[in-house]
Amino acid sequence: MGDVTDFPTEFARALPKAELHVHLEGSVDPATMLVLAERHGIEAPAANEAGIREWLRFDGFPSFLERYFWVCGLLKTADDFAHIAHAYLSHAHEQGAVHVELHVSSSYHIVEREADWSEVLAGVVAGCERAEADLGISSLLIPDLSPHLGADAAHQALDVVLAELHPRVVGIGMGGPADNWRTEDFGSAFRRAREAGLHTVSHAGEHGPAWEVAHALDEFGAERIQHGIRAMGDPDVVARLAEEGVACDVCPGSNLALAAVPSLDVHPLPAMLDAGITVTLGSDDPPLFATSLLAEYENAWNLCDLDEDGLRDLAINSLVESFASTDQIEAWLDA
Repeated sequence: MGDVTDFPTEFARALPKAELHVHLEGSVDPATMLVLAERHGIEAPAANEAGIREWLRFDGFPSFLERYFWVCGLLKTADDFAHIAHAYLSHAHEQGAVHVELHVSSSYHIVEREADWSEVLAGVVAGCERAEADLGISSLLIPDLSPHLGADAAHQALDVVLAELHPRVVGIGMGGPADNWRTEDFGSAFRRAREAGLHTVSHAGEHGPAWEVAHALDEFGAERIQHGIRAMGDPDVVARLAEEGVACDVCPGSNLALAAVPSLDVHPLPAMLDAGITVTLGSDDPPLFATSLLAEYENAWNLCDLDEDGLRDLAINSLVESFASTDQIEAWLDA
Protein backbone atom coordinates (compact mmCIF):
# COMPACT_ATOMS: atom_id res chain seq x y z
CA MET A 1 0.00 0.00 0.00
CA GLY A 2 1.99 2.98 1.31
CA ASP A 3 5.61 3.95 0.84
CA VAL A 4 6.31 3.93 4.59
CA THR A 5 7.74 0.62 5.82
CA ASP A 6 8.54 1.38 9.47
CA PHE A 7 5.56 1.33 11.79
CA PRO A 8 4.59 4.95 12.57
CA THR A 9 4.35 4.54 16.33
CA GLU A 10 3.53 8.12 17.21
CA PHE A 11 0.97 8.43 14.42
CA ALA A 12 -0.74 5.27 15.67
CA ARG A 13 -0.56 6.47 19.27
CA ALA A 14 -2.22 9.78 18.34
CA LEU A 15 -5.20 8.07 16.69
CA PRO A 16 -8.25 8.16 18.99
CA LYS A 17 -9.08 4.51 19.45
CA ALA A 18 -11.05 2.09 21.59
CA GLU A 19 -10.00 -1.29 22.95
CA LEU A 20 -12.93 -3.69 22.97
CA HIS A 21 -11.22 -7.00 23.76
CA VAL A 22 -9.19 -6.92 26.96
CA HIS A 23 -9.78 -8.87 30.18
CA LEU A 24 -9.45 -6.94 33.41
CA GLU A 25 -7.98 -9.86 35.35
CA GLY A 26 -5.55 -10.57 32.52
CA SER A 27 -4.41 -6.96 32.31
CA VAL A 28 -2.48 -6.90 35.59
CA ASP A 29 1.10 -5.80 34.96
CA PRO A 30 4.14 -7.24 36.81
CA ALA A 31 4.58 -4.18 39.05
CA THR A 32 0.96 -4.42 40.19
CA MET A 33 1.30 -8.17 40.76
CA LEU A 34 4.15 -7.53 43.17
CA VAL A 35 2.18 -4.82 44.98
CA LEU A 36 -0.85 -7.09 45.40
CA ALA A 37 1.22 -10.10 46.45
CA GLU A 38 2.91 -8.05 49.18
CA ARG A 39 -0.42 -6.54 50.22
CA HIS A 40 -1.93 -9.97 50.84
CA GLY A 41 1.14 -11.87 52.06
CA ILE A 42 1.26 -14.08 48.96
CA GLU A 43 4.62 -15.41 47.83
CA ALA A 44 5.36 -14.08 44.35
CA PRO A 45 6.99 -16.38 41.76
CA ALA A 46 9.80 -13.85 41.36
CA ALA A 47 11.26 -10.97 43.36
CA ASN A 48 11.20 -8.25 40.72
CA GLU A 49 9.37 -7.14 37.59
CA ALA A 50 11.88 -8.72 35.22
CA GLY A 51 11.49 -12.04 37.00
CA ILE A 52 7.70 -11.80 36.87
CA ARG A 53 7.82 -11.06 33.14
CA GLU A 54 9.96 -14.14 32.62
CA TRP A 55 7.62 -16.27 34.76
CA LEU A 56 4.63 -15.09 32.72
CA ARG A 57 6.01 -16.78 29.61
CA PHE A 58 4.14 -20.06 29.37
CA ASP A 59 4.59 -23.19 27.26
CA GLY A 60 1.02 -24.21 26.60
CA PHE A 61 -2.60 -23.61 27.54
CA PRO A 62 -2.39 -25.37 30.96
CA SER A 63 0.54 -23.22 32.07
CA PHE A 64 -1.25 -20.13 30.75
CA LEU A 65 -4.24 -20.96 32.93
CA GLU A 66 -1.96 -21.57 35.91
CA ARG A 67 -0.57 -18.07 35.59
CA TYR A 68 -3.93 -16.47 34.85
CA PHE A 69 -5.54 -17.95 37.94
CA TRP A 70 -2.55 -17.09 40.13
CA VAL A 71 -3.11 -13.49 39.13
CA CYS A 72 -6.84 -13.84 39.81
CA GLY A 73 -5.96 -15.10 43.28
CA LEU A 74 -4.29 -11.76 44.06
CA LEU A 75 -7.63 -9.95 43.73
CA LYS A 76 -9.40 -9.96 47.06
CA THR A 77 -10.77 -6.51 47.90
CA ALA A 78 -12.52 -3.61 46.24
CA ASP A 79 -9.28 -1.66 46.49
CA ASP A 80 -7.50 -4.37 44.50
CA PHE A 81 -10.02 -4.10 41.69
CA ALA A 82 -9.89 -0.31 41.75
CA HIS A 83 -6.09 -0.50 41.54
CA ILE A 84 -5.97 -2.80 38.51
CA ALA A 85 -8.74 -0.98 36.64
CA HIS A 86 -7.03 2.38 37.07
CA ALA A 87 -3.63 0.89 36.21
CA TYR A 88 -4.79 -0.65 32.94
CA LEU A 89 -6.81 2.37 31.86
CA SER A 90 -3.74 4.54 32.50
CA HIS A 91 -1.69 2.18 30.31
CA ALA A 92 -4.32 2.24 27.56
CA HIS A 93 -4.47 6.03 27.72
CA GLU A 94 -0.72 6.20 27.13
CA GLN A 95 -1.31 4.30 23.87
CA GLY A 96 -3.98 6.65 22.63
CA ALA A 97 -7.09 4.80 23.79
CA VAL A 98 -10.00 7.10 24.51
CA HIS A 99 -12.35 4.25 25.44
CA VAL A 100 -11.93 0.71 26.84
CA GLU A 101 -14.54 -2.01 27.33
CA LEU A 102 -13.17 -4.23 30.08
CA HIS A 103 -14.28 -7.85 30.22
CA VAL A 104 -14.70 -8.93 33.86
CA SER A 105 -14.83 -12.63 34.78
CA SER A 106 -18.18 -12.58 36.57
CA SER A 107 -18.61 -16.37 36.62
CA TYR A 108 -15.21 -16.80 38.24
CA HIS A 109 -15.88 -14.25 40.96
CA ILE A 110 -19.51 -15.13 41.64
CA VAL A 111 -19.59 -18.91 41.14
CA GLU A 112 -16.04 -20.23 41.54
CA ARG A 113 -14.68 -17.75 44.10
CA GLU A 114 -18.06 -17.12 45.77
CA ALA A 115 -17.03 -13.49 46.12
CA ASP A 116 -19.24 -10.53 46.86
CA TRP A 117 -20.00 -9.19 43.38
CA SER A 118 -21.04 -5.87 44.90
CA GLU A 119 -17.52 -5.42 46.23
CA VAL A 120 -15.91 -6.48 42.95
CA LEU A 121 -18.14 -4.14 40.96
CA ALA A 122 -17.67 -1.23 43.35
CA GLY A 123 -13.91 -1.56 43.11
CA VAL A 124 -13.81 -1.77 39.32
CA VAL A 125 -16.18 1.19 38.99
CA ALA A 126 -14.08 3.23 41.42
CA GLY A 127 -10.97 2.57 39.34
CA CYS A 128 -12.80 3.48 36.13
CA GLU A 129 -14.15 6.68 37.64
CA ARG A 130 -10.73 7.72 38.92
CA ALA A 131 -9.15 7.08 35.52
CA GLU A 132 -11.87 9.10 33.82
CA ALA A 133 -11.37 11.99 36.26
CA ASP A 134 -7.57 11.85 36.02
CA LEU A 135 -7.14 11.14 32.32
CA GLY A 136 -10.46 11.64 30.56
CA ILE A 137 -10.54 8.03 29.38
CA SER A 138 -13.97 6.45 28.99
CA SER A 139 -14.66 2.87 30.08
CA LEU A 140 -17.50 0.38 30.18
CA LEU A 141 -17.78 -3.14 31.63
CA ILE A 142 -18.75 -6.48 30.09
CA PRO A 143 -19.17 -9.30 32.63
CA ASP A 144 -18.21 -12.63 31.04
CA LEU A 145 -19.98 -15.95 31.57
CA SER A 146 -17.82 -19.10 31.56
CA PRO A 147 -19.24 -22.03 29.57
CA HIS A 148 -16.99 -24.62 31.23
CA LEU A 149 -19.03 -24.16 34.43
CA GLY A 150 -22.27 -25.05 32.64
CA ALA A 151 -25.49 -23.23 31.80
CA ASP A 152 -26.86 -23.28 35.36
CA ALA A 153 -23.76 -21.46 36.59
CA ALA A 154 -24.09 -18.96 33.75
CA HIS A 155 -27.61 -18.15 34.91
CA GLN A 156 -26.42 -17.98 38.52
CA ALA A 157 -23.78 -15.40 37.63
CA LEU A 158 -26.21 -13.50 35.44
CA ASP A 159 -28.80 -13.39 38.26
CA VAL A 160 -26.29 -11.54 40.43
CA VAL A 161 -25.14 -9.21 37.66
CA LEU A 162 -28.71 -8.27 36.72
CA ALA A 163 -29.68 -7.71 40.35
CA GLU A 164 -27.14 -4.91 40.60
CA LEU A 165 -26.87 -3.35 37.17
CA HIS A 166 -24.53 -0.39 37.13
CA PRO A 167 -24.65 2.10 34.21
CA ARG A 168 -21.10 1.09 33.26
CA VAL A 169 -22.22 -2.52 32.74
CA VAL A 170 -23.37 -2.46 29.11
CA GLY A 171 -23.15 -6.05 27.96
CA ILE A 172 -22.67 -9.72 28.68
CA GLY A 173 -19.97 -11.85 27.11
CA MET A 174 -19.05 -15.51 26.85
CA GLY A 175 -15.47 -16.67 27.23
CA GLY A 176 -13.83 -20.04 27.61
CA PRO A 177 -13.93 -23.54 26.09
CA ALA A 178 -17.06 -24.05 24.01
CA ASP A 179 -17.30 -27.85 24.07
CA ASN A 180 -20.78 -27.78 25.61
CA TRP A 181 -22.38 -25.03 23.52
CA ARG A 182 -24.37 -27.61 21.55
CA THR A 183 -25.50 -29.60 24.58
CA GLU A 184 -26.41 -26.84 27.08
CA ASP A 185 -28.69 -23.86 26.70
CA PHE A 186 -26.59 -20.75 27.10
CA GLY A 187 -28.78 -18.87 24.65
CA SER A 188 -31.46 -18.32 27.28
CA ALA A 189 -28.97 -16.42 29.44
CA PHE A 190 -28.22 -14.10 26.56
CA ARG A 191 -31.93 -13.61 25.88
CA ARG A 192 -32.37 -12.59 29.53
CA ALA A 193 -29.46 -10.16 29.20
CA ARG A 194 -30.94 -8.59 26.06
CA GLU A 195 -34.33 -8.29 27.74
CA ALA A 196 -32.58 -6.37 30.53
CA GLY A 197 -31.22 -3.93 27.94
CA LEU A 198 -27.68 -5.29 27.70
CA HIS A 199 -25.59 -5.82 24.59
CA THR A 200 -24.26 -9.30 23.85
CA VAL A 201 -20.81 -10.38 22.65
CA SER A 202 -19.03 -13.71 22.61
CA HIS A 203 -15.67 -15.34 22.19
CA ALA A 204 -15.86 -17.75 19.25
CA GLY A 205 -13.71 -19.15 16.48
CA GLU A 206 -10.36 -18.73 18.22
CA HIS A 207 -9.25 -22.35 18.52
CA GLY A 208 -12.63 -23.85 17.67
CA PRO A 209 -14.12 -24.06 14.18
CA ALA A 210 -16.30 -21.62 12.28
CA TRP A 211 -19.51 -23.18 13.58
CA GLU A 212 -18.80 -21.48 16.93
CA VAL A 213 -19.13 -18.09 15.25
CA ALA A 214 -22.43 -19.03 13.62
CA HIS A 215 -23.66 -20.44 16.93
CA ALA A 216 -22.76 -17.23 18.76
CA LEU A 217 -24.66 -15.21 16.17
CA ASP A 218 -27.72 -17.47 16.12
CA GLU A 219 -28.02 -18.54 19.76
CA PHE A 220 -26.45 -15.63 21.65
CA GLY A 221 -27.37 -12.77 19.35
CA ALA A 222 -23.71 -11.71 19.49
CA GLU A 223 -23.20 -8.16 18.29
CA ARG A 224 -19.43 -8.57 18.21
CA ILE A 225 -17.24 -11.67 18.09
CA GLN A 226 -14.07 -11.89 20.15
CA HIS A 227 -11.39 -13.40 17.91
CA GLY A 228 -13.45 -15.02 15.11
CA ILE A 229 -10.35 -15.97 13.15
CA ARG A 230 -11.53 -19.52 12.40
CA ALA A 231 -14.58 -18.10 10.64
CA MET A 232 -12.34 -17.98 7.59
CA GLY A 233 -12.74 -21.76 7.32
CA ASP A 234 -16.36 -21.41 6.22
CA PRO A 235 -17.30 -19.06 3.33
CA ASP A 236 -20.90 -18.89 4.53
CA VAL A 237 -19.86 -17.65 7.98
CA VAL A 238 -17.46 -15.16 6.40
CA ALA A 239 -20.30 -13.85 4.24
CA ARG A 240 -22.57 -13.50 7.28
CA LEU A 241 -20.03 -11.51 9.23
CA ALA A 242 -19.41 -9.19 6.29
CA GLU A 243 -23.02 -8.78 5.20
CA GLU A 244 -24.44 -8.39 8.71
CA GLY A 245 -21.67 -6.03 9.75
CA VAL A 246 -20.66 -8.04 12.81
CA ALA A 247 -17.25 -6.90 13.99
CA CYS A 248 -14.53 -9.29 15.12
CA ASP A 249 -12.33 -8.03 17.97
CA VAL A 250 -9.09 -9.67 16.86
CA CYS A 251 -5.94 -10.17 18.97
CA PRO A 252 -3.03 -11.43 16.80
CA GLY A 253 -0.51 -11.46 19.66
CA SER A 254 -2.84 -13.58 21.79
CA ASN A 255 -3.54 -15.93 18.88
CA LEU A 256 0.19 -16.50 18.43
CA ALA A 257 0.91 -16.93 22.15
CA LEU A 258 -1.86 -19.51 22.57
CA ALA A 259 -0.96 -21.31 19.32
CA ALA A 260 -4.25 -20.53 17.60
CA VAL A 261 -1.93 -19.73 14.69
CA PRO A 262 1.54 -21.26 14.20
CA SER A 263 3.06 -17.90 13.24
CA LEU A 264 1.93 -14.36 12.57
CA ASP A 265 2.89 -14.84 8.92
CA VAL A 266 -0.17 -17.06 8.45
CA HIS A 267 -2.59 -15.11 10.61
CA PRO A 268 -5.93 -14.69 8.79
CA LEU A 269 -6.27 -10.97 9.58
CA PRO A 270 -5.43 -9.89 5.99
CA ALA A 271 -8.01 -12.31 4.62
CA MET A 272 -10.60 -11.05 7.08
CA LEU A 273 -10.09 -7.46 5.93
CA ASP A 274 -10.08 -8.51 2.27
CA ALA A 275 -13.39 -10.33 2.84
CA GLY A 276 -15.01 -7.13 4.13
CA ILE A 277 -15.20 -8.20 7.78
CA THR A 278 -15.11 -5.28 10.20
CA VAL A 279 -12.11 -5.74 12.49
CA THR A 280 -11.08 -4.06 15.73
CA LEU A 281 -7.83 -4.81 17.55
CA GLY A 282 -7.36 -5.81 21.18
CA SER A 283 -4.60 -7.10 23.44
CA ASP A 284 -6.71 -9.74 25.29
CA ASP A 285 -4.43 -10.47 28.33
CA PRO A 286 -1.51 -8.19 27.48
CA PRO A 287 1.15 -9.01 30.12
CA LEU A 288 0.59 -12.74 29.65
CA PHE A 289 0.98 -12.43 25.89
CA ALA A 290 3.80 -9.85 25.97
CA THR A 291 1.74 -7.47 23.88
CA SER A 292 -0.09 -4.15 24.03
CA LEU A 293 -2.71 -2.28 22.06
CA LEU A 294 -0.07 -0.42 20.02
CA ALA A 295 1.78 -3.69 19.45
CA GLU A 296 -1.38 -5.11 17.91
CA TYR A 297 -1.61 -2.11 15.58
CA GLU A 298 1.99 -2.82 14.61
CA ASN A 299 1.09 -6.47 14.00
CA ALA A 300 -1.73 -5.37 11.70
CA TRP A 301 0.60 -2.90 9.93
CA ASN A 302 3.07 -5.67 9.17
CA LEU A 303 0.55 -8.41 8.41
CA CYS A 304 -1.70 -6.42 6.13
CA ASP A 305 0.79 -4.07 4.45
CA LEU A 306 -1.19 -1.13 5.79
CA ASP A 307 -0.59 2.56 5.27
CA GLU A 308 -1.61 5.29 7.68
CA ASP A 309 -5.14 5.36 6.27
CA GLY A 310 -5.42 1.64 7.02
CA LEU A 311 -4.41 2.22 10.62
CA ARG A 312 -6.92 5.06 10.85
CA ASP A 313 -9.67 2.79 9.52
CA LEU A 314 -8.97 0.22 12.25
CA ALA A 315 -9.09 2.94 14.91
CA ILE A 316 -12.37 4.27 13.50
CA ASN A 317 -13.80 0.73 13.51
CA SER A 318 -13.00 0.41 17.19
CA LEU A 319 -14.86 3.59 18.05
CA VAL A 320 -17.88 2.92 15.85
CA GLU A 321 -18.26 -0.67 17.07
CA SER A 322 -18.00 0.27 20.74
CA PHE A 323 -21.02 0.45 23.02
CA ALA A 324 -20.32 4.08 23.89
CA SER A 325 -23.09 6.60 23.24
CA THR A 326 -23.63 7.87 19.71
CA ASP A 327 -22.83 11.42 20.83
CA GLN A 328 -19.56 10.30 22.39
CA ILE A 329 -18.55 8.32 19.30
CA GLU A 330 -19.27 11.28 17.05
CA ALA A 331 -17.20 13.53 19.29
CA TRP A 332 -14.23 11.15 19.08
CA LEU A 333 -14.57 10.89 15.32
CA ASP A 334 -14.65 14.66 14.99
CA ALA A 335 -11.60 15.17 17.20
